[in-house]
Amino acid sequence: MIGKPIRREEDFRLLRGRGRYLDDVNVLRQTYGYVFRSPVAHAEILALDTSAASSAPGVIAVLTGDDLETRGLGTLVPSNPGKRSDGSPGFVCAQPLLAQRRVRFVGEPVAFIVADTVDHAKDASELIEIELNPLPVIASVDEALAEGAPAIWPDNPDNEAYCFERGDAVSVQTNFTQAAHIIRHRVCVNRVAGNAIENRGCIGLYDAFEDRYTLRATVQSV
Repeated sequence: MIGKPIRREEDFRLLRGRGRYLDDVNVLRQTYGYVFRSPVAHAEILALDTSAASSAPGVIAVLTGDDLETRGLGTLVPSNPGKRSDGSPGFVCAQPLLAQRRVRFVGEPVAFIVADTVDHAKDASELIEIELNPLPVIASVDEALAEGAPAIWPDNPDNEAYCFERGDAVSVQTNFTQAAHIIRHRVCVNRVAGNAIENRGCIGLYDAFEDRYTLRATVQSV
């Protein structure tokens, strides 16, 4: 099939306006989640008050990092830590689902509001009060690896997580030594992401009779 045109099975449905997206699906007693995110890149969380948001109209629950910690819910952990430039194991840290005691990037999830409508959840998020102590910000890899740079994670003082290399270093160096001319150029590759028609989202449905969850998700993996 390489190089041959492939008939797209979904085009006929989509071009007729019959696409089915997550927002087209509704389940019984459906509720909605909304994420309250950090407005700064790096700061200590000195105080987080969700009491007003919790009592707002239509709100069912407001979860914070402390709630997740108390409930013993897991965290996201990289599956392939790699190795550092000196050959030692790469630095791996658990990424909490909601920030705990510190935020480390703009938009990091801080609280999760569950309400009967999206608008009620958004209104409640505006009632959350957060007090932050700003910390030094690092905006590039070079800044992060510079001597004396502030540590993003206390367990990793030099900020190096891992170093990715591919190929035969000895052979490359040999060829450079024998080359008539050497051109050096720095290439920075931005993050690449697919431009999906709909936003990422999930609908989770619990069946008490069968004691089973069904997850409908517009993500690559559940």
